[in-house]
Amino acid sequence: MPGILMAPGGHREFNEGLFEAARREVMEETGLTIKNLKIRAVGNAYLKDLDKEFYFHMIVSDYQSGELKENIGDGKFVWMTETEIMNSPNLLDELKQILPIILSNNNEVISYKAVYDKGNEMSFFEIESKE
Repeated sequence: MPGILMAPGGHREFNEGLFEAARREVMEETGLTIKNLKIRAVGNAYLKDLDKEFYFHMIVSDYQSGELKENIGDGKFVWMTETEIMNSPNLLDELKQILPIILSNNNEVISYKAVYDKGNEMSFFEIESKE
């Protein structure tokens, strides 16, 4: 989405593992190699205006090596503090809900669902109960 703050991401190739895909996408988009990958959230978002559903696996990792690429064609890279991210008006609405959990020091993994009416206008969000 143009103008929206997002993390590197993409899709899995045929017969590609989740962590393998995450490493590949981060390398392709940023030039960085990552390690110590951990799943922190899984979710789906339905975009009503496009009649499409997207599935997400939110993964945190540590930097291993590499130099950050210059800006990519459809966006730009910025380094931000957690506070700057959370206060950004351009942060994807569902990330405003899940980033505090993902960035916490516990190892909780959450499952969530979101519905967007149009663009970044989220009309529904829910973290599923584990009970």
